[in-house]
Amino acid sequence: MKYGDLIQFDPIESVIQLRDADKSSVAQHLVRSYVISEEMAERLIELVIPQLQFEHPIDNKGILVVGNYGTGKSHLMSVVSSLAEDASLLEALNHQGVADASKQIAGRFKVIRTEIGATTMSLRDIVVAELEENLEKFGVNYVFPETSTISSHKRAFEDMMAAFHQVYPDQGLLLVVDELLDYLRSRKDQELILDLNFLREIGEVCKDLRFRFVAGVQEAIFDSSRFAFVSDSIRRVKDRFEQVLIARKDVKFVVAERLLKKNAEQQAKIRDYLMPFAKFYGSLNEQMDEFVRLFPVHPDYIDTFERVTAVEKREVLKTLSKSMKDILDKEIPEDRPGLIAYDSYWNTLNQNSSFRSIPDIRAVIDCSQVLESRILLAFTRPAYQPMALRLIHALSVHRLTTGDIYSPLGATAEELRDSLCLFEPMIAEMGSEEPEKDLQTHVETVLREIHRTVSGQFISFNQNNGQFYLDLKKTDDFEALIDKRAESLGDTQLDRFYYEALKRVMEYQDVATHANGYKIWQHELEWQEHRAARTGYLFFGAPNERSTAVPQRDFYIYFIQPNDPPRFKDEKQSDEVFFRLKGTDEEFKTALKSYAAALDLATTSSGHSKATYESKANGFLKKLVQWLQKHMNDAFEVTYQGHTKESSQNKLYTGF
Repeated sequence: MKYGDLIQFDPIESVIQLRDADKSSVAQHLVRSYVISEEMAERLIELVIPQLQFEHPIDNKGILVVGNYGTGKSHLMSVVSSLAEDASLLEALNHQGVADASKQIAGRFKVIRTEIGATTMSLRDIVVAELEENLEKFGVNYVFPETSTISSHKRAFEDMMAAFHQVYPDQGLLLVVDELLDYLRSRKDQELILDLNFLREIGEVCKDLRFRFVAGVQEAIFDSSRFAFVSDSIRRVKDRFEQVLIARKDVKFVVAERLLKKNAEQQAKIRDYLMPFAKFYGSLNEQMDEFVRLFPVHPDYIDTFERVTAVEKREVLKTLSKSMKDILDKEIPEDRPGLIAYDSYWNTLNQNSSFRSIPDIRAVIDCSQVLESRILLAFTRPAYQPMALRLIHALSVHRLTTGDIYSPLGATAEELRDSLCLFEPMIAEMGSEEPEKDLQTHVETVLREIHRTVSGQFISFNQNNGQFYLDLKKTDDFEALIDKRAESLGDTQLDRFYYEALKRVMEYQDVATHANGYKIWQHELEWQEHRAARTGYLFFGAPNERSTAVPQRDFYIYFIQPNDPPRFKDEKQSDEVFFRLKGTDEEFKTALKSYAAALDLATTSSGHSKATYESKANGFLKKLVQWLQKHMNDAFEVTYQGHTKESSQNKLYTGF
């Protein structure tokens, strides 16, 4: 069964522009496609329509439609203005209660729609220019007086409406403005005060005239800290305006009833599909109706999306439309809940280069990319890697919802389990009586493994609230620093650290040297033919670099530096044997360089960084020792009295 079999998909791929409703064919489509939740219907019936109608005068005010980009703000204003302009569109409305209430305003207005773009004009000049231009189109001749000649705009609006009613005696005039908040944000302090005073006057004239004003804003301007310094002006504007908020529930309703509409049979199949997974999560069973209506979108997707404060143009409906198009022809997975969760939005953020111009997003992207690359390259539990990547993406998105990207706030393992509907088939096979707790434990295990893989960098755990979060204060990429340091190491340094690894292979790391300042140890070999022990010396270096070995012994074994061998004369003594490392490969060279670089960096670091470098050095050393143990019999050349053979032919000399 494919996703497309369970959904009547109606994509929302374009951003609605308010002025598109000027065309009657477009207006009809906008009215017909607008889905109205019960909450929105109540706002329209109880607030919007009573404020717009003029047959029964009340304390009419201006209207501000408040909603983020992509929440349907422009669509709502287009529908309301289209109904006010053309009564025949009532038949296209899909909510009977709203249609009945809208009869009070349907066809009763001449409508002017405008969007404010990048301009330095005052709000007064913008509004006046739009009114004068469109009134002329309507056959109404009126020109506003110059600002310098009037003390208030109320008389000017009265004169304008008087001229308007000479041509349209039974109608009102509706001005609809979009993108008002972006415009106000761009204004200088003194300019903003004048704009707000004019906005207040517009709200006031709505009380006594058949003039109505509707504007769209991205947030409630009366509560915005941006306008705190003009709080008095804002308060006076607030008294003359009503706000219509587009809440998350309204967005979810649009997603469920238009984007992802389903009939009763499809809903029943989805319920049957999700029910076996309900026991693994804390809220799926209780929210089953919402999960079914929004399937395959996780309800928390929209809630989280709305909190991504650093992203201005979020366009949730458009984003979900694109996600749905990608999976319509795909089979629904049977071994896990096939839901689109908010972690999938990270790919959209990451792939859009324009987001990198926002400092907070760029910082989170950089941190997340390094973290993800480490998991792809060095994660020790490959079976858990897909879940690990989802967790990283989720925490990256969540990092942008906290306001301050450096705050120690994130999500608990339980929250991540439920909000992403993470799943592990192995948990289901266990048959536990508490599968949700077992799944939570598994998520915690994966999170700890991520933390361990990156040596505590990039991701942190808050002991106080049990939350994991992307930690932008711990963004030292130790792996990259080690790689960079490794490139600059000289041969002499590499030889020194090679000897450190060799010392461990030969189990001399805890044995005191025979002479201070020299890498020389007493060594004993078994003379197998005579079943007797022979004693001698083991030395890291050439004969001309060692101290005088006293007392004399039966043999001297030299391990010559592989990268920067010293010059010396082989006297071809009968008691001297030389080992040279020749058969190395890229694995050995990389491990040696990384080990040397990590230890070198540890010597100049302190605290957490020092411990991390030492830990990584031990890991590289382990690889070196394993390699040497594995290749001891084929990686060395052995020279005795001028004759050279492979070490596998000379086990007598080392005892290996």
